[in-house]
Amino acid sequence: MMKSNSWQFDAHGTPGKALCWREQDLTEPGPGQAWVKIHAIGINRSDLNYVLGQHFPAKMFPSCLGAEAVGEIIALGPSVNSGPEPVSRSNLEVGARVGTLSGRIDKAAMGVYRDVGLYDQAALAPVPDTYTDEEGAAFWTAVLTMGGAMEMAGFTADTAAGKRVLVTAGGGGMGLMAIKLARHWGATTIATTRNAEKADGLNKWADHVIVCNDSASLVDGVHKITNGQGADLVLDPVGAVFYPGLLKAVAQGGDIVSYECITGTQANISIMDMMMKDVSFHGYTTFRPFKNPMLLNRLIDLGLDNAQALRPVISQVFNLSEAPQALEMLGRSEHLGKIVIKT
Repeated sequence: MMKSNSWQFDAHGTPGKALCWREQDLTEPGPGQAWVKIHAIGINRSDLNYVLGQHFPAKMFPSCLGAEAVGEIIALGPSVNSGPEPVSRSNLEVGARVGTLSGRIDKAAMGVYRDVGLYDQAALAPVPDTYTDEEGAAFWTAVLTMGGAMEMAGFTADTAAGKRVLVTAGGGGMGLMAIKLARHWGATTIATTRNAEKADGLNKWADHVIVCNDSASLVDGVHKITNGQGADLVLDPVGAVFYPGLLKAVAQGGDIVSYECITGTQANISIMDMMMKDVSFHGYTTFRPFKNPMLLNRLIDLGLDNAQALRPVISQVFNLSEAPQALEMLGRSEHLGKIVIKT
């Protein structure tokens, strides 16, 4: 048995009011489990939405939160032959540095906003050797989301060269990962941001940047950049506000992949316009690779083999005691890159 401390909440609400720092007992690692001392935590919008009770509200209280972190294995239970297998290239031994895989973390019962956690060994992944803990904590959720979303649309290292990719909300950790991956594969990238102050920073990574708050300015910007041809692939977390414009901004025969819905889940689009443009719409979550071990291992290899090109951009680092403030900063969408918590 070990004493651990974690951020928990008893009811949905804003992070500053809902989250409480509490002691929790951890059992010894059983078969296929490990104790991991957390070094850094990558915060995601899904963490904020979870505390607020949006999209996927908690099914139990008190609830922990978070699923993306980097830490050190400090104890291991015996291996098992049943259940999900560890991912490719895993190093499961005491003292190894590992990242956590969001789709295999019980965020309600355990989460990662804590000092030590008990996790399934199959929930642990290698971290690129050249990365800091903070960079490692900003890596796997973005790789599994953006790499998987692109593959869903048939966009790979073999097909991307010369294509045009529109990444809305390009200034966040997910958006920057998509931009880096698309450019690494030879595509032309177009990023959007609502914040003019972010545009200069985004220009360091994206080929083109559009400052826009609505569909009309989005469409105008994309058409000017592409000479009216549109984007071959659109990666969008914005949702309802941009959706009418996305159909106009995408190229004939192009693909739109939604992986979040920040401004709402209900969009008004023309089915006839979709048909006439031969557009494909996809919905993507990181649940997809965790249902497909071959895809998951391909994405793990993608991240490790291209780690230098895909190195995350860290916006700001908070202390673990400042987790509520970090989540509230995330909600303001003023950052460029990934917000990370260090323990």
